[in-house]
Amino acid sequence: MKMLNEGVLVIGGGVAGMQAAIDIAASGREVALVDKDKSLGGHVKEYSALFPDLTVGSSLVKQKAQIIKENSKITVRLGTEVDKLQQVDGTIKASFLSSGNPKEQIFAAAVIATGFDNFNGKKYGEYGYGRYPGVITGIDFEHQEEAILKRPIRTAVFIKCVGSRDRSKGMPYCSKICCMYTAKQALELKKAQPKAQVYVFYMDIRSNFKNGEEFVRGAMENQHVKYIRGRVGKVIPTNGRLLIRAEDTLMGVPLELEADLVVLATAMVPSQSTNSLVSQVGGKLDTNGFILPIPMAESENPMTLTKGIFYAGACGFPCDVKDALNQGSAAAAGVLGYLQSNRGAAK
Repeated sequence: MKMLNEGVLVIGGGVAGMQAAIDIAASGREVALVDKDKSLGGHVKEYSALFPDLTVGSSLVKQKAQIIKENSKITVRLGTEVDKLQQVDGTIKASFLSSGNPKEQIFAAAVIATGFDNFNGKKYGEYGYGRYPGVITGIDFEHQEEAILKRPIRTAVFIKCVGSRDRSKGMPYCSKICCMYTAKQALELKKAQPKAQVYVFYMDIRSNFKNGEEFVRGAMENQHVKYIRGRVGKVIPTNGRLLIRAEDTLMGVPLELEADLVVLATAMVPSQSTNSLVSQVGGKLDTNGFILPIPMAESENPMTLTKGIFYAGACGFPCDVKDALNQGSAAAAGVLGYLQSNRGAAK
């Protein structure tokens, strides 16, 4: 009987990769979980709360990390990048870069969970991100939330679709999660400072998550967050505050208001590392740079990239944390099914 290397490589230590590693190792197989950062958790470990139940992101990451730590089948390699990924004679050959020293290892299968990057808010010069104090991104809000909620704010303005649904910036797609995290942040601000006036400027409200519509409505009706359908044209510093020039497109009237805080709901964009890895194994990217899955009719698992290689999380398309976890489990199921079929073929 031909012996197979049954170790599995998981590239990316965000929640999708962590979940994939946990599920694969639960079957008794060896897993190498690799991440270029110095800690697991990806972006989620930096989030103060997750919609809709406001679970703290770092708590979720700690829970998953503890499960990984207690499983001797999982080897974690932090501060390590996968430089090359090749399919060789039915196996996966990976080359690692750690402290500049390349190493190679053979695996039976792999999961790509390389996540996403954040859109650069500076590309919207009219909003003054990086130049005007008080203009931040939604990610900045997560990082600075404790300090933001403590400082006195009379008026806050949230601007949605910054880097989403904007062909002029080469970003035609909807980033999916921005409506929900904006509602969450507006709600948290209003709870902390009930007297603050909080406005959300939006194109459309896309809350297609379980209880998503109720969550957004709760921010409007219970916390009195004011939603205005319209686009902000410009943010101008004035008298120590920020002048917002916009248009209410439902009423057909121009608007001006002064704010102490402007939050830009920036989009998810493809991670730079995804392109290289996918192209090396013969996979494809869609027109926006996310992983293009093979047709469902051609695969038993929806997370299949190519033979023996699966993907999970926001490297495929913007998704929330719950979807990333579910995709991690789906990719793990794909790996286990693939290895089982290969074992049978090798006998």
